[in-house]
Amino acid sequence: MAATVIPLNELRLGAVLPAAIYDVDNPGVMLLNRGMKVTRDNLDRLRARNVSAVSIDSRHVNAVWANQVGTATQVRLQKHYLAEQRRQQQSTQQPLTNRLKKPPQQEYNEVLAEQFATNAREHNECLQGFYQQLQTAGRLRADSLRDVSLDSIDMLLSDLDLFVKSTIENVGKTQLSEHSCKVAKLAMSIAAVLGFTQDDVCQLGIGCMVSRAGISPEIQALIESPRKLTALERLEIKKYPVQTWHVLDKITDLSNTARQVAWQINERWNGQGYPRGRTGKQIHPLARIAAVADVFIALTSDRPQRLALTPYKAITQMLMETQQGFFEPQSIRGLLRTTCLFPIGSYVELSNGLVAVVARNDSDSYDRPLVRPLYDLRGAEVSDTYVDLRTETDIQIIDAISAEDIQTRLGQREMAEQSLSNDMDWADELVLD
Repeated sequence: MAATVIPLNELRLGAVLPAAIYDVDNPGVMLLNRGMKVTRDNLDRLRARNVSAVSIDSRHVNAVWANQVGTATQVRLQKHYLAEQRRQQQSTQQPLTNRLKKPPQQEYNEVLAEQFATNAREHNECLQGFYQQLQTAGRLRADSLRDVSLDSIDMLLSDLDLFVKSTIENVGKTQLSEHSCKVAKLAMSIAAVLGFTQDDVCQLGIGCMVSRAGISPEIQALIESPRKLTALERLEIKKYPVQTWHVLDKITDLSNTARQVAWQINERWNGQGYPRGRTGKQIHPLARIAAVADVFIALTSDRPQRLALTPYKAITQMLMETQQGFFEPQSIRGLLRTTCLFPIGSYVELSNGLVAVVARNDSDSYDRPLVRPLYDLRGAEVSDTYVDLRTETDIQIIDAISAEDIQTRLGQREMAEQSLSNDMDWADELVLD
């Protein structure tokens, strides 16, 4: 993310921050969060902390800068903005893998995690509003969706593991917009790991977000039906990509790439998808990634006819389906490198008898992640911090377990302890008698 430095006294009073502002001398320190208003009180508090200038995402300079015509700052900002534009145009054509970095710390940044959660809610609301506009407006632009995609790229570059974890966590039944946002973010993460450019990743995100724009209330009701659908009803569902294609004509600035992703997200590598039954390289490379992300998010989300699968079970099912030809192997490899064979946030049983949660992934060793032990097999909490399975080669993951399994084990331990306590009390009574 390119940042611009603005003197504190040239922030526009009353401006609502479209992005967080940071301390120039300590770039990791957030001063005011997105959505806050620039007030005299806020500025006075910053001055009291000896803050004389702030930095903000260069895309939002005009929204917060006082724009004092003729000032030296104006000239500097104009030059800086033009230079940043040139740098950004160059960077958008480079593989995003060049900018992917692992955070130095093992723990997730709590402030960043909260920001990701806030962004997710705002992105869902944005897409929900966009879907509503598609139903009522004559013509509209995709600027808001482009902003969501660019925000998502900034987020995944700041901490890919945390971004993926927050994306694939099961939140129960998802709305249409929430499902599409999750698919977009997982697909963008996979594409970033596979070396696609920022432009491609951005358009992939937009394509995923609009891929369900043609789903009518009637089709949505069929999708959410808890009963087994008839052949005719399944055929009706498969018509929605055609309706989506026509709805997308309302978006005046939608790229052909995003349109192809939306059109082909339900195609399958072996030709058994829809709407056209395309095979192999007839499917757009980004649509192949979108298909993988769409199925993974669907499998790990609650549905009327079933509960969500654990991420590990979803991965293993998709690996089996890849052997049957449903998904492009390269896209599945990208999913594994992004989420790990035991996806981030999954619970696993280790060969040393501990139950742990997968904390971070290693794209080059996706079956040996960094884990944080939680309990022993009796359900007792353990104090170990982290175990890096890449270096602790004598420890293996022997099973993937669900959160419900852990709760069952904890309940069994409590029952066993209570039973033992009762037995000891009874023994004490016998001795005393």
